[in-house]
Amino acid sequence: MKQVGDVEQDIYTILDSSVDHGPSPDKAAEYAMRIGGEMAKATRPRSSERESGKLWASDLGESCNRKTYYKFCEPDKAAPLMGHTKFKFLYGNILEEAALYLAEEAGHEVKYQQESVKVQLDDDWQVSGRIDAVIDGVLVDVKSTSSFGYKKYSKEGLNATNDSFGYLWQLGYYHNFMPTTDRNPDEAGFLWIDKQNGHLLYQDVTPELPSKNELHHRISDKVEVINKEEEPERTFLPIPEGKSGNMKLDIKCSYCDFKKHCWRDANGGKGLRTFLYGWGPISLTEVKREPRVQEINNA
Repeated sequence: MKQVGDVEQDIYTILDSSVDHGPSPDKAAEYAMRIGGEMAKATRPRSSERESGKLWASDLGESCNRKTYYKFCEPDKAAPLMGHTKFKFLYGNILEEAALYLAEEAGHEVKYQQESVKVQLDDDWQVSGRIDAVIDGVLVDVKSTSSFGYKKYSKEGLNATNDSFGYLWQLGYYHNFMPTTDRNPDEAGFLWIDKQNGHLLYQDVTPELPSKNELHHRISDKVEVINKEEEPERTFLPIPEGKSGNMKLDIKCSYCDFKKHCWRDANGGKGLRTFLYGWGPISLTEVKREPRVQEINNA
């Protein structure tokens, strides 16, 4: 039997032009339909309104309670997704589909793709999400990442300390709440895709996943935050920008869709000020010394 730990090398072998593989036309057509589905989803308008009483599995990984509150209670305050960001999400999804297709072509058992996992908490709240797949009896979440992220995960592994995007919470939800059949494997891990250089890596993270009890507490905390009448305190504080005395957003805040609304009281009530440095834009919450670079008014 194939082992999930060999999936990256087996995929490379399938792509080796010196090997006469002969892909399955039926499987190729099936995956072409799935990629077409991703194209269709990407080009349809999406509402920012969240369904009342419904948490997504990805919401459990959100480390900022204020962002969680905004998502449900003030979704109109989010900055609109730019075209390049939507395209980034699209090709990430296509890469994931390609990896699963090639894994199956290489002889690995790939089952339960996009299987729904739902938990009804009470009459008011439900958590739901869809797994990527079970490969060779192992629950696998396929993640495309930057070369920097890939190097970090391959060197350090993923743990509670460096899990910036809450991936472990999401995978932990699936691992703990999948139906107790053969869809409920003992092991769970990530298949990382370096979307710049094409490297692949499977990583078992089972010991790092939260327990079912921890997940219940996490869910309860999220529901409590959403039901509050006022926005929670900020999770992340600004950090110094060099030795200028200026203060900038923490990296997690800098990528947030709600940063303008959240930091509307910055700079004496004028809001964030964003400057275009040589290495990219930086949003300042307090300007003590005017930067000698271009200010971006619409950032």
